[in-house]
Amino acid sequence: MNETKGRKARQDGVQTREAILSAAEAEFAAKGFELASAREICRRAGVNAALLCRYFGSKESLYRIVAKRLFGDLGAPLANLAYGVEDDEGWRAAVREWIDGMLFMTLPTERPQELCAALFRHEVTHPTKFHKEFSDAFGKPVYDGLKKLLSRKVRNAEKLNLWTSSIWAQVSVYALADKTWHAAFRPEGAGNRAWAEKVADHIC
Repeated sequence: MNETKGRKARQDGVQTREAILSAAEAEFAAKGFELASAREICRRAGVNAALLCRYFGSKESLYRIVAKRLFGDLGAPLANLAYGVEDDEGWRAAVREWIDGMLFMTLPTERPQELCAALFRHEVTHPTKFHKEFSDAFGKPVYDGLKKLLSRKVRNAEKLNLWTSSIWAQVSVYALADKTWHAAFRPEGAGNRAWAEKVADHIC
């Protein structure tokens, strides 16, 4: 009986923690760190403030975990695409995968990507005290992953920096834009995903 109760308590704890995280993702994506309210996160999650403190300690530590879930989980695969590339075909496929991955995050059609793009936009336009920490942990590895890929073909250092920063800028601008600007960027009637593929073709 005690074992059954223990299992139930653990399951309830996992569900509560996930509810708080999901609520925090929505709140931070909507308002950014400074304006996000711990009280509103608790309201969204249907829990009291004591449970937020119990599972995460503070709004700051919760924000770090949310950023890792959104930036890290979506961005990490892009940082390592250069490994395992053996020929021209593999190289072209890896570059295309990097561009597709970034555009998929910044021209979102699914909820995690939408939240990631929104949080990225807040951090770039209104940097928090975590900005450098997040940039070093999540942004720089993805940028360096692209640079490592391009370095296989572009040997001149100046050109390599230009190519890397140019491609980074082209995909990042979509993350910095809200839905109104996304609509302005696209031809009338074009959906996000179809337009992302055309942009990727152009960049490649």
